[in-house]
Amino acid sequence: MVAAGVAPLSTQPTPPPVPPVYIVYTVQDGDTVEGLAASYGISASSILWSNLELESADSLVPGQYLRVPTSDGIIYDIRLGDTLGDIADRFGVDVQAIIDFSGNNLKSADSIAENQTIFIPNGIMPAPAVTPTPAPQPESPSTPAPAPLPTPPAVSPSGIGAQAVELARSRIGAPYVPGAAGPDGFDCSGLVFWVYSQLGLEVPRSTQQQLAWAAPVEPSELQPGDLVFFENTSSSSDGVSHVGIYVGGGGVVMAVNNGDIVREVSLAESYWTAHFAGAGRPP
Repeated sequence: MVAAGVAPLSTQPTPPPVPPVYIVYTVQDGDTVEGLAASYGISASSILWSNLELESADSLVPGQYLRVPTSDGIIYDIRLGDTLGDIADRFGVDVQAIIDFSGNNLKSADSIAENQTIFIPNGIMPAPAVTPTPAPQPESPSTPAPAPLPTPPAVSPSGIGAQAVELARSRIGAPYVPGAAGPDGFDCSGLVFWVYSQLGLEVPRSTQQQLAWAAPVEPSELQPGDLVFFENTSSSSDGVSHVGIYVGGGGVVMAVNNGDIVREVSLAESYWTAHFAGAGRPP
């Protein structure tokens, strides 16, 4: 019997809480990627692939923030032009698995937006070993370069800049692999490191170190072989976080992003224009 004036208790079960996509962990002195992975019951690769700023598994710094997935998979930041179908194909999972992960709060494959962060359950990166060794580059490439931007003048590459452009283009098609510096897989600063190491320069490894290493260059003075830097390219990055090699005609060869490949992009694209942070010339 229910007492007068007292509402009956609801018989509806309380829905379970929505699991978070990830937790934010502050790196402590002595932490390792392997140790954190074991503590949270996930693979070390899930941590590496979810934190694009990590140059390698040995590059943790006390006080650094990491995105730690709640289960094996990849934390991914939606970019302009992404579709859920493309993302699913890239990471080797089914579209419905991404939608069904309740932490993503997705109602359909069309409900994603630029800069949204989602979780790819059991997503995997492409294996770098499948990249074939490219044939020598012809003197006159058959594929025309992108139309030049109005700001940088048209400059024919020469000397070390020309060699850097040739080496960078020889790696087009290699997969993005966090912490990798070639020759079959790269992260963004790893590509710069590999190219200029082949040319005999002592190159620092990280994007921030490369920014300090290169002599500043105005956008109107860009020459082939210069480094181009970008900022805030993921939700976990603050400041300069990405780098590529200018190849002339407004084009930049870079290891683009987690799940992507080394390819040439245009500085005229709205995304790269919005995130442009500066340029520098290797000493």
